[in-house]
Amino acid sequence: MNYCSNCGRKLESTHLPQMNECPFCTYVDWNNWVNVSCVVVAYNHKNEFLMIKLKGKEEGKLTFPGGYRDLGETLEEAAKREFFEETGMAITQLALYKTYTKDEQRLIWVVYKTKITDVKFLENDEVKELLTISEPQQVDSTSFRGELTEKLFYDLIQEN
Repeated sequence: MNYCSNCGRKLESTHLPQMNECPFCTYVDWNNWVNVSCVVVAYNHKNEFLMIKLKGKEEGKLTFPGGYRDLGETLEEAAKREFFEETGMAITQLALYKTYTKDEQRLIWVVYKTKITDVKFLENDEVKELLTISEPQQVDSTSFRGELTEKLFYDLIQEN
């Protein structure tokens, strides 16, 4: 950021490379913004967890239902909304599981777990299909969407 979000004046560099300060109102810009994505691991009655296979530019990539939090949403609301948008299923009870970070993308994944009683996929623009996973060999790890998907997948497998 080049200008103060409080008073609009030009920020000045400080001795710390990631910090700029306003000399007029003492506002500090730490340049540490991140994108927050809320992700859901949903288990069915057989203790299998759901993964999604994507459509579009990431066609065939596997990941977990989730996405970015909108301004004004709680993390839980974002997780429920994203899960519904990508699966068509409403969830009510969430338990915080883990957080993952990927600094080069300024990304934080806030991961929740939940139970679902019925797997009923509703086709949509983002997701091609739902997969239920009980064993690691069911998944080709080269099809993971990215590093965080892979970390979460293997953390879940190690628990079982």
